[in-house]
Amino acid sequence: MANYHPSDELLMQFSAGQMSNALGILVACHLEKCPECCQRIRVYEQLGGEIMQESPPVEVSSNVLTQLLSQLDEPEHEATKTGQKTQVIDPRIPKPLSRFVPGYFDQLEWSGMTRSIKEYKLPFSDGQYTAKLYKISAGKELPVHTHKGNEFTLVMDGSFSDSAGEYHQGDFILADTHTVHQPKAAETSDCICFAVLDAPLRMTGFFGRMLNPFLT
Repeated sequence: MANYHPSDELLMQFSAGQMSNALGILVACHLEKCPECCQRIRVYEQLGGEIMQESPPVEVSSNVLTQLLSQLDEPEHEATKTGQKTQVIDPRIPKPLSRFVPGYFDQLEWSGMTRSIKEYKLPFSDGQYTAKLYKISAGKELPVHTHKGNEFTLVMDGSFSDSAGEYHQGDFILADTHTVHQPKAAETSDCICFAVLDAPLRMTGFFGRMLNPFLT
């Protein structure tokens, strides 16, 4: 059970379909493991339905139904028809993210500045957000840093801590321009996080500041 959750504002945006792909996928991954937030989403969806019922009707094109039915009649994807073998997915990866991550965490082409801190860029970053996986080796920590904008983080595996608390699998954390911290992975296992950022990190320590020109 997660101890840290998306804000009501984020959940309302999600239920209304008003999120970008990157942030929407992140919230969907949290919802897969969080009954509490799923219940809140159902409340917002019900409220949205009631508002729509009270709104005046809007005219739509006369061929909308025909177009929808024609899409339902489209042939199945070739891979489905031929029974192509399904890709093996790491069970730690939530379903909303699984089609973007090829295989197991250990098989990803991680990159990074050091052997103990790695990242894997996800293919659905957009004009507003950058989406990444981070891996911090057991017992290791990131340099002290703050943020030029917002960073939304979901713990996928393992755990990490900073001066504000300890975060475990399923926890959803927001760090912003007021946050200054140094996340450290637990001593017992690597920590893997899914992060969505609208601006780069800003390192504040002596050695960390040397990395700032390379952060995107």
